Amino acid sequence: MTHALRERWRHLSSRERGILLVGGLVVGLSLLFLLLVDPLLATFDRLERQATRKQKDMVELAALGQEYAKKRARLEKVESRMPPQDSQFSLLTFMEEAATSARVRERITGMQPQAQTLAQGYQENAVDLRLEGVALPDLLALLVAINQAPYDLHVRHLQIRPKYDNPANLDATLRVLSYAKG
Repeated sequence: MTHALRERWRHLSSRERGILLVGGLVVGLSLLFLLLVDPLLATFDRLERQATRKQKDMVELAALGQEYAKKRARLEKVESRMPPQDSQFSLLTFMEEAATSARVRERITGMQPQAQTLAQGYQENAVDLRLEGVALPDLLALLVAINQAPYDLHVRHLQIRPKYDNPANLDATLRVLSYAKG
């Protein structure tokens, strides 16, 4: 078979041989491009897109890491202000003492502890406090006492209404929360 091809090659003119060589070269280069270069370029483009996406993911992950570290530090700070598990801290007792120090104990018409709820390993203790006929400076003194508590307390709800018969005195309702590890 190769002998027949050589014979045919010899019988072709130099112009026909040149055309066949150029055609073979074009076909060979086309095959080389289709089989090697094009898949390599496609792979390169895909890898470049993946690298760009991974860079964005790394930046986002770094930002999330910083945010996590900030929130973790904030959680540690809040946990450091929680009463220890072995302490005898009672929110109800503290509220009675704070009301006594703020001179509003005799104005209390209701003090009701709320049931403890467990959320993600933390206990929430609440006390609802109702005051009637209290003066604004005394109410502010109570709020300052709550704010200066040895543990982290939150006033979740505060409603103040002036007395109808004496606007200098106020009726107030507040809910104070404390948290502890469960």
